[in-house]
Amino acid sequence: MKDLFKNKAMIATTISGILIILGIVLQWQNFDTAAAIIFVLSFIIGGYKQAKEGFIDTVENKHLNVDILMVLAAVGASLIGYWMEGALLIFIFSLSGSLEEYATDKSTQAITALMNIVPEIAKRINPDGSIEDVAVKDLKVGDTLMVPKGASIPIDGTIASGLGLIDEAAISGESVPVEKTVGDDIFGSTINLSEALTMT
Repeated sequence: MKDLFKNKAMIATTISGILIILGIVLQWQNFDTAAAIIFVLSFIIGGYKQAKEGFIDTVENKHLNVDILMVLAAVGASLIGYWMEGALLIFIFSLSGSLEEYATDKSTQAITALMNIVPEIAKRINPDGSIEDVAVKDLKVGDTLMVPKGASIPIDGTIASGLGLIDEAAISGESVPVEKTVGDDIFGSTINLSEALTMT
Protein backbone atom coordinates (compact mmCIF):
# COMPACT_ATOMS: atom_id res chain seq x y z
CA MET A 1 0.00 0.00 0.00
CA LYS A 2 2.87 2.36 0.78
CA ASP A 3 4.33 1.69 -2.67
CA LEU A 4 1.01 2.67 -4.19
CA PHE A 5 1.22 6.16 -2.71
CA LYS A 6 4.81 6.61 -3.88
CA ASN A 7 3.22 6.83 -7.32
CA LYS A 8 2.85 10.58 -8.08
CA ALA A 9 -0.14 9.95 -10.33
CA MET A 10 -1.92 8.15 -7.48
CA ILE A 11 -1.17 11.02 -5.08
CA ALA A 12 -2.68 13.49 -7.57
CA THR A 13 -5.70 11.22 -8.04
CA THR A 14 -6.20 10.96 -4.27
CA ILE A 15 -6.05 14.74 -3.85
CA SER A 16 -8.50 15.09 -6.73
CA GLY A 17 -10.92 12.69 -5.02
CA ILE A 18 -10.67 14.52 -1.69
CA LEU A 19 -11.41 17.83 -3.42
CA ILE A 20 -14.47 16.30 -5.09
CA ILE A 21 -15.81 15.21 -1.70
CA LEU A 22 -15.18 18.71 -0.34
CA GLY A 23 -16.90 20.22 -3.36
CA ILE A 24 -19.96 18.01 -2.87
CA VAL A 25 -20.18 19.05 0.79
CA LEU A 26 -19.97 22.73 -0.19
CA GLN A 27 -22.63 22.17 -2.83
CA TRP A 28 -24.95 20.63 -0.24
CA GLN A 29 -24.44 23.74 1.89
CA ASN A 30 -25.41 25.91 -1.11
CA PHE A 31 -21.91 27.38 -1.49
CA ASP A 32 -22.13 26.85 -5.24
CA THR A 33 -19.36 29.25 -6.26
CA ALA A 34 -16.90 27.78 -3.75
CA ALA A 35 -17.91 24.27 -4.83
CA ALA A 36 -17.30 25.14 -8.49
CA ILE A 37 -13.82 26.44 -7.64
CA ILE A 38 -13.02 23.25 -5.72
CA PHE A 39 -14.26 21.09 -8.61
CA VAL A 40 -12.05 23.05 -11.03
CA LEU A 41 -9.04 22.47 -8.75
CA SER A 42 -9.88 18.76 -8.67
CA PHE A 43 -10.18 18.82 -12.44
CA ILE A 44 -6.74 20.45 -12.88
CA ILE A 45 -4.90 18.26 -10.34
CA GLY A 46 -6.46 15.00 -11.49
CA GLY A 47 -6.41 15.75 -15.21
CA TYR A 48 -3.05 17.44 -15.71
CA LYS A 49 -1.08 14.26 -16.39
CA GLN A 50 -3.69 12.83 -18.79
CA ALA A 51 -4.04 16.16 -20.61
CA LYS A 52 -0.27 16.51 -20.98
CA GLU A 53 0.22 12.94 -22.21
CA GLY A 54 -2.79 13.23 -24.50
CA PHE A 55 -1.53 16.47 -26.02
CA ILE A 56 1.95 15.06 -26.65
CA ASP A 57 0.54 11.88 -28.19
CA THR A 58 -1.88 13.87 -30.35
CA VAL A 59 0.92 16.09 -31.68
CA GLU A 60 3.26 13.16 -32.33
CA ASN A 61 0.70 10.86 -33.97
CA LYS A 62 -1.53 13.57 -35.46
CA HIS A 63 -4.77 12.10 -34.15
CA LEU A 64 -6.85 12.50 -31.01
CA ASN A 65 -6.29 9.87 -28.35
CA VAL A 66 -8.53 8.74 -25.50
CA ASP A 67 -6.82 11.02 -22.96
CA ILE A 68 -7.63 14.17 -24.92
CA LEU A 69 -11.17 12.97 -25.68
CA MET A 70 -11.81 12.34 -21.98
CA VAL A 71 -10.46 15.77 -21.00
CA LEU A 72 -12.58 17.43 -23.70
CA ALA A 73 -15.67 15.59 -22.45
CA ALA A 74 -14.98 16.78 -18.90
CA VAL A 75 -14.39 20.35 -20.08
CA GLY A 76 -17.63 20.21 -22.03
CA ALA A 77 -19.55 19.05 -18.96
CA SER A 78 -18.06 21.87 -16.91
CA LEU A 79 -18.86 24.53 -19.52
CA ILE A 80 -22.56 23.71 -19.34
CA GLY A 81 -22.52 23.90 -15.54
CA TYR A 82 -21.92 20.26 -14.60
CA TRP A 83 -18.78 20.96 -12.58
CA MET A 84 -19.06 17.92 -10.34
CA GLU A 85 -19.72 15.55 -13.24
CA GLY A 86 -16.70 16.88 -15.12
CA ALA A 87 -14.48 16.47 -12.06
CA LEU A 88 -15.81 12.95 -11.43
CA LEU A 89 -15.13 11.96 -15.03
CA ILE A 90 -11.53 13.15 -14.73
CA PHE A 91 -11.15 11.45 -11.33
CA ILE A 92 -12.33 8.06 -12.61
CA PHE A 93 -10.12 8.27 -15.68
CA SER A 94 -7.16 9.43 -13.58
CA LEU A 95 -7.70 6.57 -11.12
CA SER A 96 -7.66 3.95 -13.88
CA GLY A 97 -4.49 5.46 -15.33
CA SER A 98 -2.80 5.56 -11.92
CA LEU A 99 -3.62 1.92 -11.18
CA GLU A 100 -2.37 0.89 -14.62
CA GLU A 101 0.89 2.79 -14.04
CA TYR A 102 1.27 1.18 -10.60
CA ALA A 103 0.71 -2.31 -12.01
CA THR A 104 3.24 -1.66 -14.78
CA ASP A 105 5.82 -0.40 -12.28
CA LYS A 106 5.35 -3.47 -10.07
CA SER A 107 5.72 -5.80 -13.06
CA THR A 108 8.91 -4.02 -14.12
CA GLN A 109 10.31 -4.31 -10.59
CA ALA A 110 9.47 -8.03 -10.47
CA ILE A 111 11.15 -8.70 -13.83
CA THR A 112 14.22 -6.69 -12.79
CA ALA A 113 14.44 -8.60 -9.50
CA LEU A 114 14.18 -11.91 -11.39
CA MET A 115 16.96 -10.88 -13.77
CA ASN A 116 19.15 -9.94 -10.81
CA ILE A 117 18.97 -13.41 -9.28
CA VAL A 118 19.78 -15.34 -12.47
CA PRO A 119 23.10 -17.11 -11.71
CA GLU A 120 26.00 -16.53 -14.10
CA ILE A 121 27.98 -19.64 -13.09
CA ALA A 122 26.90 -23.30 -13.17
CA LYS A 123 28.61 -26.41 -11.80
CA ARG A 124 29.08 -28.83 -14.71
CA ILE A 125 29.79 -32.51 -14.09
CA ASN A 126 32.46 -33.74 -16.49
CA PRO A 127 32.57 -37.30 -17.91
CA ASP A 128 35.33 -38.19 -15.41
CA GLY A 129 33.09 -37.14 -12.51
CA SER A 130 34.92 -33.92 -11.76
CA ILE A 131 32.96 -30.72 -11.28
CA GLU A 132 33.96 -27.43 -12.84
CA ASP A 133 32.49 -23.95 -12.71
CA VAL A 134 31.43 -22.72 -16.15
CA ALA A 135 29.61 -19.64 -17.36
CA VAL A 136 25.92 -20.31 -17.90
CA LYS A 137 26.21 -18.85 -21.41
CA ASP A 138 28.78 -21.55 -22.27
CA LEU A 139 26.54 -24.50 -21.33
CA LYS A 140 25.57 -26.91 -24.08
CA VAL A 141 22.57 -29.15 -24.61
CA GLY A 142 23.22 -32.43 -22.81
CA ASP A 143 25.46 -31.00 -20.08
CA THR A 144 24.88 -32.48 -16.64
CA LEU A 145 24.89 -29.96 -13.81
CA MET A 146 25.11 -30.24 -10.05
CA VAL A 147 22.95 -27.87 -8.03
CA PRO A 148 24.04 -27.63 -4.36
CA LYS A 149 21.61 -27.11 -1.50
CA GLY A 150 20.56 -23.46 -1.30
CA ALA A 151 21.83 -22.62 -4.79
CA SER A 152 19.88 -21.02 -7.61
CA ILE A 153 19.13 -23.32 -10.51
CA PRO A 154 21.13 -21.86 -13.43
CA ILE A 155 18.93 -22.82 -16.39
CA ASP A 156 15.70 -24.62 -17.23
CA GLY A 157 16.14 -28.38 -17.27
CA THR A 158 15.12 -31.75 -15.87
CA ILE A 159 16.14 -33.48 -12.64
CA ALA A 160 18.51 -36.36 -13.44
CA SER A 161 19.04 -37.60 -9.88
CA GLY A 162 18.00 -36.62 -6.40
CA LEU A 163 14.81 -35.24 -4.92
CA GLY A 164 14.29 -31.52 -4.97
CA LEU A 165 12.31 -29.14 -2.81
CA ILE A 166 12.26 -26.11 -5.10
CA ASP A 167 11.40 -22.54 -4.16
CA GLU A 168 9.61 -21.18 -7.25
CA ALA A 169 8.45 -17.92 -5.66
CA ALA A 170 10.61 -15.85 -8.03
CA ILE A 171 8.64 -17.02 -11.07
CA SER A 172 5.25 -18.08 -9.72
CA GLY A 173 4.78 -15.95 -6.61
CA GLU A 174 3.88 -19.14 -4.71
CA SER A 175 5.54 -19.13 -1.29
CA VAL A 176 5.20 -22.88 -0.68
CA PRO A 177 8.18 -24.87 -2.10
CA VAL A 178 7.37 -27.50 -4.72
CA GLU A 179 8.55 -31.11 -4.46
CA LYS A 180 10.33 -32.36 -7.57
CA THR A 181 11.67 -35.79 -8.45
CA VAL A 182 13.64 -37.45 -11.25
CA GLY A 183 12.23 -36.47 -14.64
CA ASP A 184 10.45 -33.36 -13.39
CA ASP A 185 11.11 -30.01 -15.03
CA ILE A 186 12.87 -27.32 -13.01
CA PHE A 187 13.36 -23.70 -13.94
CA GLY A 188 16.23 -21.24 -13.95
CA SER A 189 16.35 -18.70 -11.09
CA THR A 190 14.40 -20.97 -8.73
CA ILE A 191 16.21 -22.24 -5.62
CA ASN A 192 17.05 -25.79 -4.56
CA LEU A 193 16.13 -26.06 -0.87
CA SER A 194 16.91 -29.78 -0.54
CA GLU A 195 20.18 -31.70 -0.76
CA ALA A 196 22.34 -31.44 -3.88
CA LEU A 197 20.74 -32.74 -7.08
CA THR A 198 21.83 -33.20 -10.66
CA MET A 199 20.04 -31.92 -13.72
CA THR A 200 20.33 -31.96 -17.48
